[in-house]
Amino acid sequence: MMAGQSKSGRLRVWLIAVCLCLATAFGLGWYKYSQFRTAMAFAAAFPEPVESVEGFTARESLWQPTTRVTGEVLAIRAVIVAAEEAGAIVEVGVEPGGRVAAGQLLVRLDTSEERAELAAAKAELEIARLALMRSERLLEAKLGTAEARDEARARFDAAEAARQRIAAVIAKKSLKAPFAATAGLHELDVGQFLDRGDEVVRLIGSEGSLWVDFTLPQQDARLAEGEWVDIFPHGGDRNPVRAKVIARDSFVNRLSRNVRYRSLVDREVLGQDPGAVVTVQAPLGLPQSATLVPAPAVRRDAFGAKLFVLRPSEEGARAPERAERRDVTLGPRHGEFIVIASGLQPGERVAADGAFKLRDGVLVSATGSARGRHGGS
Repeated sequence: MMAGQSKSGRLRVWLIAVCLCLATAFGLGWYKYSQFRTAMAFAAAFPEPVESVEGFTARESLWQPTTRVTGEVLAIRAVIVAAEEAGAIVEVGVEPGGRVAAGQLLVRLDTSEERAELAAAKAELEIARLALMRSERLLEAKLGTAEARDEARARFDAAEAARQRIAAVIAKKSLKAPFAATAGLHELDVGQFLDRGDEVVRLIGSEGSLWVDFTLPQQDARLAEGEWVDIFPHGGDRNPVRAKVIARDSFVNRLSRNVRYRSLVDREVLGQDPGAVVTVQAPLGLPQSATLVPAPAVRRDAFGAKLFVLRPSEEGARAPERAERRDVTLGPRHGEFIVIASGLQPGERVAADGAFKLRDGVLVSATGSARGRHGGS
């Protein structure tokens, strides 16, 4: 009898414990549900945010595919003047970085020894000339022979050649500018000794034009003489300088498989000195149809490029459009526009200026059209 009562008591305790647990769980659930309803009601009291952007209708336009390569600025006329003969400098006629005229003296080397040799050669030449004249008179009087006359003429020619050789050495020791140019920086001074082949000064022609040489891969080398390229003196995408292609190399470089081109550009417009490196944008093939959007419309993250397409919002919404994130594939930049290779069709509206504020699904108020700023379709 007592065992039955003990078992019944334990069962009653368990039932009470289970009821208490259920009551506690129900109370907590009801409390959380009340909190959730309160939060929903609180959120409903605030309107959905609306972001303001500028809209742009993606447009279709002819686009010229291009490629960008590095180009080198070259002077049309440039030369490194070197010493042809050894000697000590006795006169410097050019300032470092100064302008020189054609024929202007650059450097004169000591020629005292050569001038003495030249005087001796002139004396020998005079003796040979007198001997030749005597032999000719003797031959005319039939007192000499033709052989003697020929020997005298040969000695005269040899003496003249010796004089000319020494005069040429003297001339080589007076280095002159071959054309009007600007001299490079130098450290020449009187008394300095120059050996044969030593660099004297670099001269850059003062023409109003420059060459810009660049190379294109073999498969892209379709430019012809007379076509135009854009040169960006400082890189970037702004303020290009137009240059005309004037020459194409006649062979493909066997190491790089590139073809070299040469273009002509105005020196003042380019604003660069010979030796500078510039960016050359060359056209590839014929113009193609492309979808263009303004550059601010494109956003980039770790997953790639995206933009926000503006779709009509549902009835009763606080703004006429919603933003829809769209992943796209980009082509090259085209001035202020970016080519969309895939993911967008012409005629779709996208967010341009202000797109950085958007997220997928947010309400949007397009306060204006970006056409006026970025160009019409």
